[in-house]
Amino acid sequence: MNALIVDDHTVARRGLRTILNESFVLDGCDEVDNGEDALRLAATRRPDLVLVDMRIPNSMPAHDLCRQLRALLPKARIVIVTAFDRLSEIRDCLAAGADGCLLKDTSEVDFTAALRTVRAGQIVLDPRVAQRLAGELLKPESARGEIHLTSRERDVLHLIAEGCANRAISERLQLSEATVKGYVSSLLEKLQVSSRLEALVRASDAGLI
Repeated sequence: MNALIVDDHTVARRGLRTILNESFVLDGCDEVDNGEDALRLAATRRPDLVLVDMRIPNSMPAHDLCRQLRALLPKARIVIVTAFDRLSEIRDCLAAGADGCLLKDTSEVDFTAALRTVRAGQIVLDPRVAQRLAGELLKPESARGEIHLTSRERDVLHLIAEGCANRAISERLQLSEATVKGYVSSLLEKLQVSSRLEALVRASDAGLI
């Protein structure tokens, strides 16, 4: 089995590599600290298992990385490994093709068991994440119409509220203008509006800004 670890913390990568080495027979295990390098390695090394940190500074959003990894590696197992349990981001990653989410404070025994489960073709979710997702699904219908934005979409929304154009947003967030344009389009679609001004009004009414 080939594995790929995507995490910007050296200690975290070392710990994950140790768990993988002790749990599986590995043909190779690569480590990178950003999404762009992860995609380049994925295209050449074709890993069977990819562990992705959900928040890597100065890198593409985790859900974008999951989507591109899934396109490159349709048969690979992709697992989000994170210290943060923000449901909106986890939900986006799962929708983009991730096969599960584990929290970094999971015990080594449970972490290993979860990886064996995902390697067997099943979805894995930390019980705390699963409980919160289930609680969200069980909300009354009136509460399900809430607007869910990713953390990056919220960043873009706040900069729009500051009066920033796409170029200024791209400079502030270190993203390409094309990527910013995509986020703006996604915001308009989620807010069900056709202009930035309408988006700000709708977002304000929804308590998003």
